[in-house]
Amino acid sequence: MLKDNQANIIDLYYNQDLSLSEIAEDMNISRQGVHDALKKAEKSLTEYEEKMKLHYKYDRYYKAAENILRLCSLINDEKYKDTVENIVNEAGKILNEG
Repeated sequence: MLKDNQANIIDLYYNQDLSLSEIAEDMNISRQGVHDALKKAEKSLTEYEEKMKLHYKYDRYYKAAENILRLCSLINDEKYKDTVENIVNEAGKILNEG
């Protein structure tokens, strides 16, 4: 979704915790160039998120999975034990994806 250099700058700045000056030196561009690329990449990511609503969807699915687990904990009938365990495992997969 981002150009390679933008993705690299985002990674270096946010994941590797490098300063703008350090990134500029590593990439052999000006500090202002790094700053501009970073802002442009952030803007692109924000626009993608606004269109796709991935965080909103993730949050809804996560809350639903938590609710499923809560509801499963209320089922005490022994004959549903295996089914409840399967449901808990599947809901756990959703929660562990995040």
